[in-house]
Amino acid sequence: MMRLRAGIAVLSVVLMGCVNNTALDDLPETRPDAAASAFNKALFKDYSILARSFGPVGASAGVAFDQGGSMELTEMDSSIGSLANAYAEKAIIAARGSLVEPEPAVDVPTHKMRDRLIRALERGRDNFARDAARAQVDYDCWLLNGSVPQMARATKKCLASLEISLKRLETEAKAPPPAPPPPAPSDNTDKPAVQP
Repeated sequence: MMRLRAGIAVLSVVLMGCVNNTALDDLPETRPDAAASAFNKALFKDYSILARSFGPVGASAGVAFDQGGSMELTEMDSSIGSLANAYAEKAIIAARGSLVEPEPAVDVPTHKMRDRLIRALERGRDNFARDAARAQVDYDCWLLNGSVPQMARATKKCLASLEISLKRLETEAKAPPPAPPPPAPSDNTDKPAVQP
């Protein structure tokens, strides 16, 4: 009997090692690289909020019990888990300081919106990092949530938010960058005054 229990314990440990972690599992321990841009840090924050907004959703689609992918761990509809995991993946990529591309367009309206977003990001990502990140995350929210039928209401909210955040970024990016502050007056008390 002792041998059987020991065997089960060893098997449990081995099987636990077969379970794949998802980006959603790794997100709580992820912190942005110190060298990451302000834009990437803002992307990390916003994508993380979206990923966590689904609460405990279980495993995402494709997360299998074994390395061969023959048995799924969950019987739930995994589309919501996949959606949360997609946001977590984007957050982790941003935290590493890598480029996070907005989702590819799927039709003419999304293509037009993506083109607008890319133009605004190119002009405003460096000077308006927080607003640029918000616009990109709103766009991805619109596209990704739109791929899940249960998320129809959330998709509409993402589009409404995108229209606001993208317009704000476009307006900011059109304005000339803020002028640098004037140089501080020099203190020339140790130099004699020049007499004409």
